[in-house]
Amino acid sequence: MHRFKTIYFPKKRVKSEHATRVNISIPPATDKNGWGESFLNKVFELSGVQVRSLLGDPMLDHLEEEASKEHRSLSNVILSLLYSKFEEGKFDNISSSSSNIKDNKGVGVTFSDSLRKSSFGWYPYVEGFSANYARDALLREVSKPLAVYDPFGGSGTTQLAASLLGIKSYYSELNPFMVKVCEAKVMSANWARNNFKIFKDNAEEYISQISRSNIEKLAKDVCLKSYSEAFPKRDFFEEEHLRHLLAALDIAKAYDTVNPHLGSIFSIACTANAVASSNMTRRADLRRRRPDEYKNRVVDVPKMIATTVRRMIDDVSGYPENSAETKLVSNDAKKIPDSYTEKFDFVLTSPPYLNGTNYFRNTKLELWLMSLIDSEKDLKKFRELTVTGGINDVSKKVNYEKFDSVEIVAGKLDLKSKDKRIPTMVRHYFSDMYEVMTGVYRSMKPEGKFLLDIGDSKFYGVHVPTHKLLLDVAEKIGFKLEHEHVLAKRMSRDKTELVQVELVFKKSALC
Repeated sequence: MHRFKTIYFPKKRVKSEHATRVNISIPPATDKNGWGESFLNKVFELSGVQVRSLLGDPMLDHLEEEASKEHRSLSNVILSLLYSKFEEGKFDNISSSSSNIKDNKGVGVTFSDSLRKSSFGWYPYVEGFSANYARDALLREVSKPLAVYDPFGGSGTTQLAASLLGIKSYYSELNPFMVKVCEAKVMSANWARNNFKIFKDNAEEYISQISRSNIEKLAKDVCLKSYSEAFPKRDFFEEEHLRHLLAALDIAKAYDTVNPHLGSIFSIACTANAVASSNMTRRADLRRRRPDEYKNRVVDVPKMIATTVRRMIDDVSGYPENSAETKLVSNDAKKIPDSYTEKFDFVLTSPPYLNGTNYFRNTKLELWLMSLIDSEKDLKKFRELTVTGGINDVSKKVNYEKFDSVEIVAGKLDLKSKDKRIPTMVRHYFSDMYEVMTGVYRSMKPEGKFLLDIGDSKFYGVHVPTHKLLLDVAEKIGFKLEHEHVLAKRMSRDKTELVQVELVFKKSALC
């Protein structure tokens, strides 16, 4: 059974100067890895401070570079280095040697880890999960998977992690903007790597075209009629910033005629800066900035986009030449085509959390900028198809899959919840997940692995143990639970503890 340890790297130990937490997986002792049970138990007992001290307080990026160069997981590299210290007897006096290194007790395995890592961070997707975690999960098995599937593709963390390891991936994703993000990060970036000079020359040309002086000229002719029709009387942007953003995006889209991959990358560079250049901010939800937030913020749209494109040039230059492709299987994860029956040997995903978040509303600006919606009214069609995880996703459907364990929790919410949509949301969530997981089961090869990262929730004082309830859902379908690991601890709004859990299922060989 794998166990997990969170290690905090302060900003001085990360090149991007953004403090980061990473999870390492500690495997069971086997003859193959040569690590005895005594060593692995001692590692598990170490604090994050002690781990960093034993490693010599390294830069996180150096450890990641070594892992990438040697085609190993970050966990494997760290454990190998720790094992050499263990054999040297350095574990015996670790307490005194780590006293000068400060730690941070923050918890969670989140997308913040991905923002600094190559093209994983091309678009700031707060709902995404950790790039290091995804990569380690794919390398955890004795042999690498052959075909990986993510039913909730999101910004493409699973797909990109697989691609960079030379593993072909497949995904489903209902949000058409996130499909474009994924395609840019995997397929277009792969093209750019294999045609690097063409990409770099065009990228530098694009940067010159969006110089502030040129953008200001072009911005005068930008028509704002479609914006006014899409968001009537909504001042999401200062007019100057919106005009600059639309002018830069028009130039980006024009590159489609040169090569669609160029248009894809430059368009994502623009939309990745949409919220940062607006009057809004994205936390758990997209909301208006408070007057006291970002007091020193300076919005220079051309400069922001140019900085992103320069980063893209650097990121693409480091891509491996043998990156694998990714393929969109379906938009709706509940409707995997029959042609994919027994196709995948590994499924890795972080499904929507049962947390009341409206995932589509969070990307409404980007959806509109990419001409994927005409107005906010168009968001309804996505909510009607999505897994019911948010308040606004709740429908009036009466036919849904029922589970006794879910009814116990929903029944408590019937009594305590002031918002009567919440118990319905809970019931529909597990019914929708049953549909998704049924399709996943059918699409998996016998003895395939299904790794799911999920967190629990709390509403009106009622705890919803999402991971425990999903076990009942999975069992009804035919999955067998191999392992259940706590990845990290979180805090609810009432300051009580919640957990982030990894569930590892296996499809029976006889099915």
